[in-house]
Amino acid sequence: MILFLWPATGPARAAEAPPAPAQEDQAAAPDETLATLQALLSSMDRLNEQVNETQKQLKAPEAQGQREKILKAIAQLNAQQEGLERNFGKIASGVDLDSFEAKPKLQFNWTEELQDLLGPIINELRSLTARPRELERLRREVDYHRQRLPIIDRAIENVARLRAQISGRADQPAGRAVLARLKTLEKDWKDRRQQEANDLTVAEHQLAEKLGQKKSFWESAQSLFALFFKSRGRNLIVALLAAVLVFLGFRFLHRLIYRWSPYHREKHRAFYVRLADVVYYLLTFLGASGAFVLVLYLYGDWVLLGLAMIFLFGLAWAARNGLPRFWKQAQLMLNLGNVREDERVVYNGLPWRVEQVNIHTQIVNPLLRGGRMRLPLRDLLDLRSRPIEDDEPWFPCREGDWVILADGTRGKVVSQTPELVELVLLGGSHKTYPTAGFLDQNPTNISVGFRLAVTFGVDYQHQALSTTEIPDKMRQMLQDGLAAEGQAGDLVNLKVEFKSASSSSLDLEILADFSGRAAARHEVLSRALQRLAVEACNRYGWVIPFTQLTVHTAPADPEPPAGTSTD
Repeated sequence: MILFLWPATGPARAAEAPPAPAQEDQAAAPDETLATLQALLSSMDRLNEQVNETQKQLKAPEAQGQREKILKAIAQLNAQQEGLERNFGKIASGVDLDSFEAKPKLQFNWTEELQDLLGPIINELRSLTARPRELERLRREVDYHRQRLPIIDRAIENVARLRAQISGRADQPAGRAVLARLKTLEKDWKDRRQQEANDLTVAEHQLAEKLGQKKSFWESAQSLFALFFKSRGRNLIVALLAAVLVFLGFRFLHRLIYRWSPYHREKHRAFYVRLADVVYYLLTFLGASGAFVLVLYLYGDWVLLGLAMIFLFGLAWAARNGLPRFWKQAQLMLNLGNVREDERVVYNGLPWRVEQVNIHTQIVNPLLRGGRMRLPLRDLLDLRSRPIEDDEPWFPCREGDWVILADGTRGKVVSQTPELVELVLLGGSHKTYPTAGFLDQNPTNISVGFRLAVTFGVDYQHQALSTTEIPDKMRQMLQDGLAAEGQAGDLVNLKVEFKSASSSSLDLEILADFSGRAAARHEVLSRALQRLAVEACNRYGWVIPFTQLTVHTAPADPEPPAGTSTD
């Protein structure tokens, strides 16, 4: 950093004394001082002669009418003489007399300080806008003179007409006096018109010259860039490079520490390690900002330095209101906040494990494809984490599992990411849900095992067998039938029990538990149970009832008595 900035310090470096000057340099400094003092004395002698000559003019009789002008000239010469004497004293003594003689300020004047701070910036802005403002001034001046000429012409015309009307009364003394006055007035207005015409011509000529000097956009841009990069652009680029180098240097040092320090490589970092990280981020910002300001100070570029200080002051003022938020972020980085490492947090409706809390926090969901996200620290402020329990699920299913949703959809999960879950349905069609919407469907994962429940009824004529013989034989029939279809290995449990006596049948409940390997045949097995139950009824002669409807008729109304109306 020092080697980079040393040759770029410009005038500030030239003002410093070399560490080991040669003998010639030591002898050259007094010679230069002596030559400067001799030049000042020569100037002071010339000023004394001018003052004496001016005072002699003041005593001359013909100078009575110019007394004030001569006195003003003498005062200016005396002021110049005092300035030369002060400079002589500064150079000879090597002491800044202005700072030495200045008295301490008893009051702090905000107006003066702001003027000193913002004055160079405003002057720079004025110089940048000098040409447009000059063009606008000349245009206003041309318009001003053009508007006055018609008024003057009207006045001349009115005076000339009035002279013509009263010229017949010139024989009277009063008429001659008025006529002479009108003649003088007409001459004054004509003089004014000539002056306005001259001013208009000069303004138009100046405007034409300014417009003739106008360059093309490309030429103006080239000259502007050349001027900018010759002075302020160079200063700004060097300052930015210095800030970037300091920032990268801090980052490189931090990476080296993380690579070689055993304390930083631990999964659970200690509190003092986290505190060192917080201090590192603070020092990185202060170091980069300080390097930027230091380069501008060494170059003596007060305009850019003032702008930089104003920007940093505004940044600090804005940070004042966000101080509680920054404090909460610091607590998070110290692992003392509401979200902590190796805990469970819900973000966008999904559970995540907080892997690392830092400027960019790492959260992980092991069951999602692409289930690793980087969150800025500010996104954790409104979240809450909790300790993780053993065998706690991170998602209802995995890729390859079969699920049944609340809307009746049944399919195989082929992709699940933090944004989307994609299912392939029987037949090959695909259906996609937003991940949060997929969870709202309360998915049932049948790849870990499922139960099929089928209600089957027999007629009341088999009432004596409905609780003993029929359940046993039907169970055996179902078990043999599923084994014949190759499902014996997936059948975990099979029960046939009497369920209830309904209005038209004696209902049996078939409960078949299957392993997750049979999840793809969920609908096939449901139909198979119905089919095998019917085949069992056919083999053993059990009657399958159908729903009966009994109609009860009301008795007919008696005939109404005679004479009554039936309407």
